[in-house]
Amino acid sequence: MRKALIGAAAASALLAGCQEGSRQYADESVDVELMEAAPAAPVMDAAASAPSGPGSGATPVVAPSSAPNVAPSIAYAYRFGLELPAEAATSLMAKHEQACIAAGASACQVIGSNSSRVGRDSVEASLEMRATPAYVARFRAALDGEARGAGGRVAQQSVESEDLTRQLVDTEARMRAMETLRDRLQQLLATRSGPLEQLLQVERELARVQGELDATRSALTVMRTRVQTSRLDVTYRAAGQLAPDSALRPVTDALGQAAYLFMSTLGALIMLLAGALPLLLVIAPLAWLGWRWRQKRATQRRAAEAARKKKAEGDPSA
Repeated sequence: MRKALIGAAAASALLAGCQEGSRQYADESVDVELMEAAPAAPVMDAAASAPSGPGSGATPVVAPSSAPNVAPSIAYAYRFGLELPAEAATSLMAKHEQACIAAGASACQVIGSNSSRVGRDSVEASLEMRATPAYVARFRAALDGEARGAGGRVAQQSVESEDLTRQLVDTEARMRAMETLRDRLQQLLATRSGPLEQLLQVERELARVQGELDATRSALTVMRTRVQTSRLDVTYRAAGQLAPDSALRPVTDALGQAAYLFMSTLGALIMLLAGALPLLLVIAPLAWLGWRWRQKRATQRRAAEAARKKKAEGDPSA
């Protein structure tokens, strides 16, 4: 009977510990949010109103003069559009890609690149990078000169920003609360004993908390990476000659299209002749032989008919 009472008391203590850990985790999350949102003035007033003399019998409360300021965490994304000659579009993209790789992964990383070409003059390419603010500043300063040196220009540029300060603060607070809960669950498993079912329940809760903690840590790492480095999207376009239109532009375009149409038709005729020539070399002799054979048969038929006609008329020479 005594052993049964001891076992029941241990199970009750284990359950109370689990419930207390869950309640404390919720209370700590609420307390963290309240501490971040609460101003420092009430604490200072309470410290000023508390007795601080030698005979007061109370320990003076020292409050900070002001709440710590959180530095803003902003993620930037830069987008540039370049108009270049067809020959220079892919070469300038390759130059920027090689410069990013040469700078090292700590300064710049190439996320992706692609290029496509339609005809001779239409080229479109894009390059995606993630780089530090110092590398982005150097890239922006040199981009206009590089585009002009290649015979083009910077046609479009934009900067987008996203404030991640609140998300970072909330995620860090959530991670600290989950680490505290994980440590308490580990301590509970190490110091308490009870039925196997309750221990397995604590282990499952510990595994769930550890999984959420790892996911939160990964999300925090991604947000910090977005703040510490900026995204660079560069588009390289080439659509023919980069020159202003003139009054003679319709005439020159029409002449160019007429020349293209004439050459296309001539090329089609040449291709047709080249494809039909082997057939003509085989079919023409056969057709000529067939025609000669038909002529010979017709001559023989006419001679036979003439002979029959003379015989019918009684010609002794037939």
